[in-house]
Amino acid sequence: MRNKKILMRGLGISLLSTLVILCIYLAFWQIDRGKEKDIIFQSYMKNISSDPIEISDSDFTPVDFTKVILRGRFRASNQFLLDNKVHNKKAGYDVITPLEVDDKTVLINRGWVDNNSRTKLPNIELASEYSEVIGYVYYYKKPYTLSDDNSDSGWPRLLQTLDTNVIASILDRKVEPYLIVMSENQENSLQIRNIFKKNDKLKHYMYAGQWFIFATIGTILIIVLLKRSKQ
Repeated sequence: MRNKKILMRGLGISLLSTLVILCIYLAFWQIDRGKEKDIIFQSYMKNISSDPIEISDSDFTPVDFTKVILRGRFRASNQFLLDNKVHNKKAGYDVITPLEVDDKTVLINRGWVDNNSRTKLPNIELASEYSEVIGYVYYYKKPYTLSDDNSDSGWPRLLQTLDTNVIASILDRKVEPYLIVMSENQENSLQIRNIFKKNDKLKHYMYAGQWFIFATIGTILIIVLLKRSKQ
């Protein structure tokens, strides 16, 4: 009976030790995530307030949040609605319109529209096909989907995720790997929805603190079990 209790305490200590190590790992992972979010937010704030750079060079490869200005012709008949985008606690779409700039196509996020009725698409008409656009560069992360997102064949095309490679195949035209998000009200813009409203680093630091607390509780329990084993 005594040996069984010793064995159970040993297993408990091993399990708790594993959990403590896991909690410490998750805590430092959250700290790293907080630092990463802070760097992204600071880059966004710095670039969004700078003067825009004119895109004219075909080899121009901007980084995230670079503020730019470009001129071209919108493809009014080939627009996309990026679904499940929330603005002011209301669900809607981000309107993605291809802009032909010289020999390349750049996707423009013109802003947000309400989806009051799922049976009727919103009005996303353009004021003018030839337009100047001011906004910032944004690279959408590679989406992970379980189903084919290219089943819709009508226009505007409804998308659940945004993949520039998929859009390039739909348009049968080379598309730049980034989008331009309109950063201010201008011709052809809709409701501007800021991607970053605040710095999320504190949220990750709070999560890290919680994991450290769990690790501390686990450590205390290990100490208690070790003392009982000695007794």
